[in-house]
Amino acid sequence: MPWLGWPGSILSEMLGILALYGLSGAVGLAYEVLWVRMISLQFGISVFGVVITVAAFMLGLGLGAFLMNREGVKHPLRWLSALEVGVGIFSLALPQIAPLEQNLLMKVFSPYGIGIWHAGLTLVSMILLMLPAMALGAGFPLVLAAWRQRRASQGLGMVYGVNTIGAVFGALLPVILLPWLGWVHALQGVATMGILVGCGWGIMATVEESSRFSVPDNVSVLSVDVRSSRPETKLLWAYGLMGMAALSLEVAWTRLFSLLFLRTEYVLALILAIFLSGIGMGSIIGARYPLQRVRLFLPWLASGIILAGLAVLPWVAEWAESPHGESLFQALLWQGGMLVFLTLPVTFIFGLWFPLLGQSSDNASTNGVLLYAVNSVGGAIGALVTGFLWLPWTGTAGTVVLSAALILGASLFWTRPWKPVMGLGVLFILGAGGLLWHLPSAQRLLPQTLAGSHDLYRYEDAIAITQVVERPDGQRLLLTDLQRHDASTEPTAVFVQRNQGELPLLLHSGAGRVLFLGLGTGLSLAGTEGYPKLHRDAVELSQGAITAASQWFQPVDGDVLGQSTIYADDARHYLSTTRNTYDVIVGDLYHPDLSGVGALLSREQFQRARDHLNEDGLFVQWLALNQLDSSSLQVLLRTFRQVFPDARLFLDGMHLALVGPRHSWAGWPAVEHNLRQLDPSQQAKVTGGEGAMTWMGRYWGPIPKTVGSLQEEWHPVIDFDLPHVKYQPENLDALLGNLLEQRPTADQAALQLGLGSDQKIQFEKAYQATHHLVQSWRDRMTGREGEASRLVRLAFELNPADHWVGYALSDEVLAQMGEARLPAVQREQVVAKLAQRFPWQTDVLRTLWHLQMEQQDRDGAEMTRQALLQSSPLDREARSEKNGSFGQGPNFRN
Repeated sequence: MPWLGWPGSILSEMLGILALYGLSGAVGLAYEVLWVRMISLQFGISVFGVVITVAAFMLGLGLGAFLMNREGVKHPLRWLSALEVGVGIFSLALPQIAPLEQNLLMKVFSPYGIGIWHAGLTLVSMILLMLPAMALGAGFPLVLAAWRQRRASQGLGMVYGVNTIGAVFGALLPVILLPWLGWVHALQGVATMGILVGCGWGIMATVEESSRFSVPDNVSVLSVDVRSSRPETKLLWAYGLMGMAALSLEVAWTRLFSLLFLRTEYVLALILAIFLSGIGMGSIIGARYPLQRVRLFLPWLASGIILAGLAVLPWVAEWAESPHGESLFQALLWQGGMLVFLTLPVTFIFGLWFPLLGQSSDNASTNGVLLYAVNSVGGAIGALVTGFLWLPWTGTAGTVVLSAALILGASLFWTRPWKPVMGLGVLFILGAGGLLWHLPSAQRLLPQTLAGSHDLYRYEDAIAITQVVERPDGQRLLLTDLQRHDASTEPTAVFVQRNQGELPLLLHSGAGRVLFLGLGTGLSLAGTEGYPKLHRDAVELSQGAITAASQWFQPVDGDVLGQSTIYADDARHYLSTTRNTYDVIVGDLYHPDLSGVGALLSREQFQRARDHLNEDGLFVQWLALNQLDSSSLQVLLRTFRQVFPDARLFLDGMHLALVGPRHSWAGWPAVEHNLRQLDPSQQAKVTGGEGAMTWMGRYWGPIPKTVGSLQEEWHPVIDFDLPHVKYQPENLDALLGNLLEQRPTADQAALQLGLGSDQKIQFEKAYQATHHLVQSWRDRMTGREGEASRLVRLAFELNPADHWVGYALSDEVLAQMGEARLPAVQREQVVAKLAQRFPWQTDVLRTLWHLQMEQQDRDGAEMTRQALLQSSPLDREARSEKNGSFGQGPNFRN
């Protein structure tokens, strides 16, 4: 604006400063979200990633601002340029630095156990991230210095607010970049943006120095003695505590709303964006309008809204459980709107406080920087305290209550009401918070899914919230972070989970030692009970899951946990440090859409497993098809084949087993050798009563060789696309179709398995039965019920020993019988035949039991009830009849 002279030049420079500092805020928060991903990859735990990254980021911001908070800084724009470019270069190199750091720390700290390993990784990771964060934090006083040189008023709140609003867009930027580019290229893209912003600062500095519009001699640059106007120490303490409480609240909110909404980086970015939006808008409004008179009421309002959010949590949960939107984007919009309603008023008040404090000082800019530094350091402490102390000790809801009380206490300190009022206020908040100290029951948070259920057990730490819930029918469900249904005692679920242990042991010629990566309820371990001399190890990171399995699932697990060695450790850490080798290693069903979990399905993890196999060892990784789409499945198959070139596939229900031999595929001869070492009863037990040939019929051939990307720990591919799967149910039909197309013919499969001519006929029947069954599932998905029924009956004729076929056929017969309204005697005859053929089918046994009771056949009913209890030990109805109250069982707890 040359026609305006010196004022116009100053105005244009000020606008340039605001624009660049807004972009700097965007780049800085994008760094933070992407750094969270890096730490989650190292720990394999999303909450640790949030806590450590936020703590390092805030501590760095605070220290950087404090160290640069001095008068007389020359060339602040050049400093800004150098710091921004330096952080960009660091971030470009971070994908190469992080793996080296992890490998070095593994060698240094791993021999001392998982606790020391996590402590060392936390310390070094915080130092690594704190250094670039210090450079970003130093930008705040530098921008204010440039602002002061232009005699700008209202600089504190305006600069802080614009930077924060820019950070909102930075928090959302990874939502776009991660699915499109992946973590490495997304970070490199943001780093490039940061370097360009740094270059912008450099260009502005050069233009300023060469501009003919310099500050006139009669206009002095603001210079204030920092020491003469430093805020009171007690005010700094209070504002530091506010920062601690605010960041504690942010971490607790992230955990809390992740229980109800989508549990991915998308939701983390959403929460950060809303949090920062409120702070940014509050800072701008607080800088523009004098709000000193309302300052007294803000702490009460903020704390009250926080507690009100906890109070309405059950209603929010009921809303969240209903579908909103037909795509991930629409769901995020709906959930973002709810988060705005619950959290934006509080964060807006946080934003108001900062400029209000600055306005109360003689030197707003300098003291504003000091308050910013103290608040940031307090925030870092709050994040660490929350992750490692408050969440494990008080739980998520208790942490929110503590944050509300701390916010009120600290803020009332600097608003200076009467001390009795301050004490009464904190007591009131604690009293109201006491009613909200614990999270509502799982049934209240999932009122539709868990209707009529009640909690038996809850364990919370920084890793996860683990719960055991008892349904109205007496069956127990293991929940992790509320929405992740890990395992159940429902008989069909027990059958599926036991199969995950049966198949890997069956395929080995004679395993002596097995390792399970993931414990769950222990039912997969229970699938190995048929091997009396087997040494069993299991690795489980969650102490809550270990306790739940030993205390609440023993009726269906039996004594298998007492016969096993359980290691409380991370699967990647255990395989990186143990010297144990195994005949069989089994990878649990993971949830690859969760932050950090995809590393358990990476090439590096598969290689660790291979390195701990004996010469004839097998590694079996289970995948849940309903969690994947075709492209993600191909990435995982390609990755697995990279490590195990002779890998094979088996399909058990909707679970795909990736079977990787250390050297070469042994096939049927290994199974045959295994079975010859067992007596007939043991053979029946290790095959789940279905026979070995039924399992061979589930063979799906070798993993085909394809070209494309691999899933790697530091170059993950599948993690960011999988949240879309739940909104695309047609993916499962397409995925099953692709698997059917790639399946070899029966003759090819028999040759690949190494079957003899005497087994070929039986194998072909079992093989074709599995094909018919899978096709029937596809037909039901597309509404072709008649064709599906025909295929199920064909499958039963071919292989009546297949339990999957038995479940499908018996369910169909029971449904048809209910529609036909047959006489009671005839219904009993039909169901009795079903029970004779499928004695493990609990729905059939229950129906027969009810019919026998109706016909006053007490002896027959008692025999059927005992058979039902044998198949389903926790069945409430069957147990209550034992106590003489048919259909009205006691509230069984143990």
